[in-house]
Amino acid sequence: MMNQTMTSIGLLLVRWMTGIIFIVHGAQKFQGLGGTTGFFQSLGLPGFLAPVVASVELVGGILLILGLGTRFAGAALTVNMIGVLLTAKFGQGYMAIEFDLIVLFAALQQVFTGAGAYSVDAAIARKRSGSSRTQTV
Repeated sequence: MMNQTMTSIGLLLVRWMTGIIFIVHGAQKFQGLGGTTGFFQSLGLPGFLAPVVASVELVGGILLILGLGTRFAGAALTVNMIGVLLTAKFGQGYMAIEFDLIVLFAALQQVFTGAGAYSVDAAIARKRSGSSRTQTV
């Protein structure tokens, strides 16, 4: 039981920090949307992607913090980070992309593990099953 509790706490902490990182980055993109759009265009990307990416980061981060739709949010954020590495960070050395890599793998972890016991996803699963016991979702 202790191992399951520690695993759930670990998942919660990674989920929260990953969510915070994405919320901050999404909010920054919205605050400077004109500059973000220009940056996307300088990379050869259509400008309309700037608010789409900002939305994915902001909403995805909120969903991770709540532990709601965690696997879906993790998948969307994983795709987002792959896009970052293939465009804005393409060709840069390891030291320039290490933060992006850890955020990518933190998002990917959510896809594989789900939110864990301390999440809205788990509460929904418990309610559906009629069980009060803690589950990993």
